[in-house]
Amino acid sequence: MGLTDFRPFVRVRINGVPISGFLFSQLSSVRVTDAAGFVSDTAEITFTNVSPFSRFTMPKPGAEVEIELGYLGKFKHMGVYIADEVEESSPPRAITVICRAKAQGKTQSGHAPIHQQKTRSWEDGLTIKDIASTIAGDNGLDPGVTKSAASIVPGHIDQIDESDLSVLTRIALAHDLIAKPAGGVLFVGKKAEGLKASGQPTPTITLQEADVTRWAMRRSLGEATGTVIATYRDLEAGKDVEVKVGDEEPVRRLRQRFRSQKEARAVADAEARRAGRAKETLEIELPGNPSIVAEGKVKPIAFSSASSGVWVIETATHEVSEGGYRSMIQAQRPE
Repeated sequence: MGLTDFRPFVRVRINGVPISGFLFSQLSSVRVTDAAGFVSDTAEITFTNVSPFSRFTMPKPGAEVEIELGYLGKFKHMGVYIADEVEESSPPRAITVICRAKAQGKTQSGHAPIHQQKTRSWEDGLTIKDIASTIAGDNGLDPGVTKSAASIVPGHIDQIDESDLSVLTRIALAHDLIAKPAGGVLFVGKKAEGLKASGQPTPTITLQEADVTRWAMRRSLGEATGTVIATYRDLEAGKDVEVKVGDEEPVRRLRQRFRSQKEARAVADAEARRAGRAKETLEIELPGNPSIVAEGKVKPIAFSSASSGVWVIETATHEVSEGGYRSMIQAQRPE
């Protein structure tokens, strides 16, 4: 591999047409953010010094944007996005296209209609795997549910004028899970578990301090919650019954009334884990590495004793600009 193979590389297509020629020379930065959890992946493309008399037509909101970036000898397809906002500004004259990830599915349009509202009910006894598999099938996606999430039974759920993604997000939040369509797969699993939809562990990237531009680690206390109380309706007794997790102060009472003891305890357990989780975050900036992805793992070597060990990447940001190619990581400890 020669020296030229390490030159930053970027390719952008708008509605299937590659940006090239004069317009490509005006491309000043491309920034892609890959996020774990419920946050949609995003991209931002900026053109500068575009003449008001040029033939360039600003992409309209709704345009399809495809991005590849990395190095000449090693680049990666970062995904397909939909232009959400298009801004023209001056001075200096610039055009910025802000995009969100497209939910791709095996449908006639190639788009997963997972944001469309529906009305239906999910009966008691269905597992999260059952629900996710049905939603995935309805939207042309492949289901990807980790073993830790698959057997959870959320109980009866009414989906009234609510999108499939919204109801699945609601279920996931109640059980301390994440749910997200990405790359044609509807993924459901535990947050910061560091697993792929297949159940296999995500790859670990090992970094020496000399490999990075800068890093920072922060520690903060979790929310002060000693006891979580959830309430369910005992239909035979005709009364509300409380389920407690923990026995210390302060007490947090969940407002929702659940349909069964099993559901109430599962949600209370999830809330206790989430609230009591000590928050440790690691931020790293380094020369661009396209293999860094959200839910992947990073292992810093000899940064400090407190930062040693494996971290799960919450957000991976890649940016190619006049300053070169850099990657930024935000990570947390695994579950």
